[in-house]
Amino acid sequence: MNKGLLSLAAVLLSSLYVNGQTTGTFTTVDFPNTYTNTITTGLFTSNNRSGFIFQSNASINYGLFGPKSVGFKFRWLAHDNGAIDYTTDTDQLMTLDNNGNLNMKGTLTTGGNVGIGTAAATDKVTIDMGATRSAINMISDGDAAAYSDLKFSIKTTTGLASGKPNMWLVSLRKDGYFSNDLTGPTLEFYATRAITGGYIAPMVFKSNGDVILAGARNAVNGNVGIGTTDTRGYKLAVNGDAMFTRIQVKAFANWPDYVFGESYKLMPLKELEAYVKKNNHLPEVPSAKEVEKEGIDVAEMNKLLLKKIEELTLHVIELEKKINALEKEETK
Repeated sequence: MNKGLLSLAAVLLSSLYVNGQTTGTFTTVDFPNTYTNTITTGLFTSNNRSGFIFQSNASINYGLFGPKSVGFKFRWLAHDNGAIDYTTDTDQLMTLDNNGNLNMKGTLTTGGNVGIGTAAATDKVTIDMGATRSAINMISDGDAAAYSDLKFSIKTTTGLASGKPNMWLVSLRKDGYFSNDLTGPTLEFYATRAITGGYIAPMVFKSNGDVILAGARNAVNGNVGIGTTDTRGYKLAVNGDAMFTRIQVKAFANWPDYVFGESYKLMPLKELEAYVKKNNHLPEVPSAKEVEKEGIDVAEMNKLLLKKIEELTLHVIELEKKINALEKEETK
């Protein structure tokens, strides 16, 4: 066993002495330290183009050897000819640094894709979840600040307009940064803004299940379009049908109870008739063309309709008084 191992090592080593020792059922190969401050030990082919290098700074390299490197525990290298250069990225396929960070760079020029549970595909990361339920789970301790973020960043921000998003985030937080909810974790979607600073905060999921389309903390809040890309400045624009079981409009200023006040001047029926003949709609009520172009304000329209009903009620009361007066005259 030792003779075979020594024969293999003799072929692989260019100038290193290899001592094979057998201890129990384990075979070990000792690599004496024959280099100073650069390469400590090595196992490589005679053309020095492939092999295994262990360096004096505790860095282990698979591939070609070269000058001493700093800050790496493992490096997978590739170079088809000439000396390797640790100062550039072109020779490094994958690195594991002293902090445990793994960097995959692919081949000499392209690649670096990762396949989990499947072969790497054209996407940077491809995950095959298999035939059973699985998940990608991000766990953290969860202190009072944001503690789990998914970020989508713009790599080249040159020419990015002021105030436009340069990074979008999905953040699981306990500080209620945009929701003002401190009762439990919230999921908050927002963006940081280029040059101007501040945020865009379009959507927040509160811990009670509420979905909030707004945000605090100097955030720009947008409008919502359903079935349309143009909200025309409205908070909600829907191109299509909508169904509700109840709609409530909060307190409306200047509600038309004033129609029943003593100082209100009711338009005489003769003037009302002339106005309708000329304009084909009631006073203050928008025309058909206006409705077709701008739509209607439901709250404002309800207020106007109530006003017209109240005015009509006053006219009916006045007519009834006149009818009663005429009936009295006939009975005399």
